[in-house]
Amino acid sequence: MCVRLWHKLLVIVVLILIGANGGLTFFTYQATREAMFEEFNIRGRELAKAIASESMNYYQTQDVEGFTTLLQSLGEAEGVLAILAYTGRSNLWIESSIIELASSELALSTSPTRSSRESLLPNHMRVTEFFHPVSFPFSSDQVGPPNTQGWIRVILDRQSLEARLHLVLWRTLGISVFIMAVGGGLVFVLLRQSLQVITPLTDATKQVASGRLDILVPVHSNDELGQLTTGFNQMTERLYKTTVSKDYLDSILTSMLDCLVVLDTKGIIQSINRSTEQLLGFQCDELIGQHINILFPSTQNLLPPERISQLLKEGSFGHVESCYRTKHGKLIPVLFSAATIKEANETIQGIACLAQDITERKKAQAALEKANARLKELDQLRSQFFADISHELRTPLTVIRGEAEVTLRGKDKPLLEYKTSLERIVQLTGEVNQLVSDLLFLARSETGTIQITKSELSLEKLLQDVRQEATVLARKKNISITFVNAPDSMNLFGDPQRLKQLLLILLDNAIKYSDANSHIQMGARQNSDDTTIEIIDHGQGIAEQELPHIFDRFYRGHRVKDHTQPGAGLGLAIAKWITEAHGGHIHFSSRLGEGSTVTLQFPQQTFTSEMAREITTHRG
Repeated sequence: MCVRLWHKLLVIVVLILIGANGGLTFFTYQATREAMFEEFNIRGRELAKAIASESMNYYQTQDVEGFTTLLQSLGEAEGVLAILAYTGRSNLWIESSIIELASSELALSTSPTRSSRESLLPNHMRVTEFFHPVSFPFSSDQVGPPNTQGWIRVILDRQSLEARLHLVLWRTLGISVFIMAVGGGLVFVLLRQSLQVITPLTDATKQVASGRLDILVPVHSNDELGQLTTGFNQMTERLYKTTVSKDYLDSILTSMLDCLVVLDTKGIIQSINRSTEQLLGFQCDELIGQHINILFPSTQNLLPPERISQLLKEGSFGHVESCYRTKHGKLIPVLFSAATIKEANETIQGIACLAQDITERKKAQAALEKANARLKELDQLRSQFFADISHELRTPLTVIRGEAEVTLRGKDKPLLEYKTSLERIVQLTGEVNQLVSDLLFLARSETGTIQITKSELSLEKLLQDVRQEATVLARKKNISITFVNAPDSMNLFGDPQRLKQLLLILLDNAIKYSDANSHIQMGARQNSDDTTIEIIDHGQGIAEQELPHIFDRFYRGHRVKDHTQPGAGLGLAIAKWITEAHGGHIHFSSRLGEGSTVTLQFPQQTFTSEMAREITTHRG
């Protein structure tokens, strides 16, 4: 709800009047109360003192009747409720009272230590008691203070005094309220008449705030309010002239897709457009007043002080690739340009910096360069592949041809010689067939046509089957294959056929490069995260510098440069692919002359009946 100005001023004035009158009433009441109570106490003490002074002779002569008459005459004074006289031993001697006092109230147990005290009688009457001692007459030969003959006790009515004070208070409050009502009314009339001129100015201000600038407020006076109205009319006229051009310029800047930052001649940001806020994540007030360096990373600052000085001389520079830094530290590539802003008289007002976001262009350029590098790499791999496969195929084919030519050359030979040549040819043909199968497997893995059919399988049965088949290969060299950690009750989620192929490749390598009469160890362990399989041989081992290349295609280390062991160097490449197709990792560690250890690590999964029937096609 809108509260008008004169209402506020009226409330303030009324509050001031209430505070002033309230304070004045309070202090008046307090001063009156203190004065009346002070007078009351003085009167009581003086009355007790006067009675005590007059009663010395009565105490000496024990004139009860005369003393009683005196007390009764004094008790007729206003506010006096009772006058009591006590002996030196605090026993009641004479009582003159207009109220009824109980025996307990008449007793004076001990000599009073104070001259007065306030009391509350059983009938709830508030009184003040005053005490004064009655001394023996002072003689000329007396030494020290006079002795006490008795005590005078005067009881005055305090409640009637307080009633009079309350009456004074209410009268004072009534007068104050009347004064505030009269004063508030006068203020109300004066304020309303004086502030009526503000209403047209307020209405005009609201219209200016809503966007209407072609408005004038009538001037009715030459006082401060009239001057305020005149200044308001001049201001709206100037705003109207500049708003049209400013709105047009603002619409252009707002619709710009590029980032615009306006600086002063020292590089301090003066304004930014909406695209800059959206791109960098800053609010306008967070950048205004900051140096332009806040937008550049330290290594790519295009506007250091010396460069700004040069720009002010040259007028512009542009189309330089750099980076803007966002509010959160992210770097955004931009194409940056800058030019000075000049007035008609060639005075430089500032610098306009324009930056175009080239993130997408950079991404496209990087993707193009990556694709180009990949094409070069594939072309190189293709050339190397054809060279390697030509070499690997030419060698056994040359041997097969040589065996056949030697067998056919000359006279007929014994049947055993023919049989030996044919057996050699069959062996070489098998090697060529294995090479072609491996090449076909790798080619299909690259095209993504090899299907991996995963299911839950017993790891113990898988290793037993592989061990049984590998034992046949190991008999020729009398190599034993044993389990280090028996894989009892272990399960694995994978393709049984491909996992068996993987383990046979690794065992075949271990057998080939192990000495005769040695042994190979297999082991498995499992936890909540993964399943690990290890194959350990005690053969020739591999040099440390060759380990990074053992999974490369057609790579065969120095230990087989003499080709005493058959093979094309594709087995470990196939083993790596099968392992990674199951989401696992393969690790090869070896020491030359001591043997090698192959570690396979597969992620452990929670098996369900659906997962057991799941068929996943792995794309290489």
